[in-house]
Amino acid sequence: MTFKKPNRIVNRVFLHCSASDNPLHDNVKTMTEWHLQRGFTTIGYHYFISKDGIIHTGRNIEVKPAAQEGHNTGTIAICLHGLEKAKFTQSQFQSLKSLCKQINDAYKGKITFHGHCEVSNKACPVFDYKSILGLKTGFMPYE
Repeated sequence: MTFKKPNRIVNRVFLHCSASDNPLHDNVKTMTEWHLQRGFTTIGYHYFISKDGIIHTGRNIEVKPAAQEGHNTGTIAICLHGLEKAKFTQSQFQSLKSLCKQINDAYKGKITFHGHCEVSNKACPVFDYKSILGLKTGFMPYE
């Protein structure tokens, strides 16, 4: 998967987890169904990373996400399938790092990366995203 920078203004990326480890939920179709049931027009996330590390396209990148209530404008939303910290896979984390590096490069380092938990009272994502991405702050380090 190759990231293509959208035409809309983006300055933040938010990371999420799907709150399920059920293998039957490890797909964009299920996430879309859940979001439709909540009244969304489609899946709220732009990207969904399944346990096998495949990056699936969700919501059109040109459309703001429906993922961080009150904090969707100017953002990209990425969701990894999972709930229990120990059940996320290295393949997921490698894909997340690769996608975030592409996004960071596309914005020449002028974008920040955050967990959903930074703007909500949820533990989402439940994994240590700062450590995985090598974040000291919200900014990605240059390699």
